[in-house]
Amino acid sequence: MEHLKNFSRLDFQAKREVINNGRPMPELKELVQPQKNITRSFQTEWYQRKEWLCGCATNNRLYCFPCLLFSTTDTIWTSTGFADLKNISRGLNIHEKSLSHIQNLIAFKPFGTVRIDAALNEQRRLQINNHNAKVKENCEILKQLINTTVLLARQELAFRGNDEGANSWNRGNYVEVVYFIAEIHDKLATHLETATVFTGLSNRIQNDLIESVADAIRDDIKKEIDATPFVAIEVDETTDVTNKSQISVVFRYVTNNELTCEVKEAFLGFDEVIDRRATAIANYVFGVLEKYNCLQKLVSQTYDGAAVMASDFNGVQAKIKEKVPEATFFHCYAHKLNLVLSHSAKCMPACKIFFSKLEHLVSFFSHSTKRTHLLDDVVKKRLPRAAPTRWSTNSRLVQTVNMYLPDLHAMFGIIVDDEEKWEGDTAFLASGFLQWLNKASTCFLLMAYEEIFLKTDGLFLILQHRVMDVAFCCESIREVMAFLERQRQDFDAFYKRFEDRCVRFGLTENERGNQPIRDVRRRMFYNILDNVIVQMKARFDHYEELSFLSLVDCTKLKEIAENFDDTKLQSLGKYRKHFDLLRLKCDLVGLYSAERVRTECKSPLQLLNFVIENDLMNGLPEAVKLFKLVLTMPATTASVERSFSTLKRIKTHSRNRTEQS
Repeated sequence: MEHLKNFSRLDFQAKREVINNGRPMPELKELVQPQKNITRSFQTEWYQRKEWLCGCATNNRLYCFPCLLFSTTDTIWTSTGFADLKNISRGLNIHEKSLSHIQNLIAFKPFGTVRIDAALNEQRRLQINNHNAKVKENCEILKQLINTTVLLARQELAFRGNDEGANSWNRGNYVEVVYFIAEIHDKLATHLETATVFTGLSNRIQNDLIESVADAIRDDIKKEIDATPFVAIEVDETTDVTNKSQISVVFRYVTNNELTCEVKEAFLGFDEVIDRRATAIANYVFGVLEKYNCLQKLVSQTYDGAAVMASDFNGVQAKIKEKVPEATFFHCYAHKLNLVLSHSAKCMPACKIFFSKLEHLVSFFSHSTKRTHLLDDVVKKRLPRAAPTRWSTNSRLVQTVNMYLPDLHAMFGIIVDDEEKWEGDTAFLASGFLQWLNKASTCFLLMAYEEIFLKTDGLFLILQHRVMDVAFCCESIREVMAFLERQRQDFDAFYKRFEDRCVRFGLTENERGNQPIRDVRRRMFYNILDNVIVQMKARFDHYEELSFLSLVDCTKLKEIAENFDDTKLQSLGKYRKHFDLLRLKCDLVGLYSAERVRTECKSPLQLLNFVIENDLMNGLPEAVKLFKLVLTMPATTASVERSFSTLKRIKTHSRNRTEQS
C-alpha cells in the first residue's frame, strides 16, 4: 500500500506500469470479525461487485484503488483501511457516492489514454520538441559519417592516418573528409566543435561504421543468394604487406528482377588464415557456405592451379566434392592460358633466351633515370614491365619493341657513339642490345610472337571478364586454337613480310648452318605454333563433363531445335536433382524453334533475359535453370584476384596498426 500511496511522486511511465498491473485483490483470509453467534469473514466476490475495491494482505484491510492513487485527502479508504465486515455493504455504497471518490475515479479511468500532463505542461511540450529536433540533427550527422565511410570504401582508400592527433597535418582520410564536409555542413561543424562524448572520429567508431556498412552489404548478398538456385565460389589467398596470409572469397550467382537478369560476383571480405593446408582451407570454405546457407546450391568451385587448391586427391577442391559432388572444379582459365604461353616459350631454348633478353632490356632503363630520360627523348615511349605471373604482359612488351624498333636502334646508337658521356657499363650493355636488335632472328621472333599475342590478348580479356560464362569462354578458346592451326598454313605470307621488314631496317642474318635459312625459320615458326597448340589442347580440351554447354551455343540454336542430341542431356547427370530432363528438352526445342530467339539472342544471358522480358519464366522453368547454371559457372578467378590488388592499395603501412576489419 505504501507504494500505491506514493503514486503521485512517480514519473509517467511508472504510473502507467502501476495502473497496467491492476488493483491488488488478495483473499484476506485473516480478515475476520467474530460476533456472539457467528464469525464474519471477507468474501472475494466483493472484488467482482466493486471494480474499484482492492485489499492489502499485510494489514488485512480494504482500500479504494482510485482514491489511493489520486486522492489528496486522507479517509478510511486511503489511510487505515476498511475492516467493518458487518457494515461492509453500507460502507461501500457510502464511499462510492462521495465527491472525492467520483473525482478520483474520473482521474483514474482515462489516465494514459490522453497525456493531459503533457498537453498542459508547456515545459514538457518544449522538452519533447527539443528532443525530437536533437534526434533529427544527430541522424543528419550520422548520415554524413556513413557517407564518408561509403565514399572511402568505394574509392578503396585507407581510413586511418599515422597520426590522428589534433596537431597533425594529415589526420587520415576519414577525419580529413569529415572536416572537409563540415566546411559546407553547419550542423556537422557545430557538432565537431561542441561534442564532448561522441564526435564520430575515433578509431573504434570508424571500425563500427565499416562493420555496419559491411553487415548491410552482407545482408543484401544473403537475400540475393536465398533467391537464386545456383551458387559458385571463387577462393584465393595471398600474403599482404605485413606478411599475413589473407584469404578472399567471391560468390558468383545470377540475380533477376521483373525486367532483367545479371551475373553478379559478390566479394565477401578478407580473413586472415594461419593454417594454409587443404583441410583448414576447405573447412573455412564450408563455414562460409553454411553461413550463407548455400552449401546445397553449390555447383562450381574455381581456384588457381596451386596443388593445395587444385589437387585431385587431397586438394581443397577434392575435399569440397566429398560433401558436394556436383561442385565442378574449374582451374582458372586465365591462369591456364598464362601457363600455356610461358611453358611453350620455356621449352624452346631460342625463345627462352629471347624473352630473357626482353626482360633485361626493360631492366636496363628501370635502373637509371638518365637512361629513362634518353628513352623518353628519342623513343617517346616507355617499355612496359613484364610480370612473370601474367604472361599477357609480355605481349605489350613484344608489341612495343616491335613497333619502336627503329627508334630503339637510334637510341642505343647514341649511347654507343658517345660512350664517354655514360657511366659504368651503360655503353657496353647498349652495344650488346644494339647487336641483338640488329639480328634478323630477333625480328623474326618479335613478329611471330606478336601475331600470336594479338589473338591471345583478346582471349585474355574474355577470360578475365566476370560476366563471361564458361560456354562462351570455351568457344573463344576453340577459335584461338583454330586460328593457330591456320597460321601454320600461312608461313609463306608471314615470311614475305619478315623479309621486307629486314630489308627496310637493314637487319643482318646471323644464322649459320648447312640447311637453308628459310627452312630453319619455317621449322622454328612451326615449333612455336605447335608448342602453343599442344599446350592449349592439353590444358583446355577436356570438355566431356561440360558437353551440356553446347545446349546453349547461340550459333547453333536452329541445329539444336531440329536435331536435338540427347547425349548432351546426360552430361547433366551430376545436376540431375535440379532438373527434369524431359521437360528441359521440350523447353529448349520450343524456345530455339522461334526465329526471333535465333535472331536476337547471341549468348546465354541474352537467352535468359529474352525469357524474362517476354514473361516466359513459368512456361520454360527448366530452360531458365539451365541458363542460370551455365551463367553461374565461373571460368576465371579474376574477381577474387582483383581484390588482392585492392588490398595492396588499402593496406598501407599507416593502416597496418589497426585491426583486421
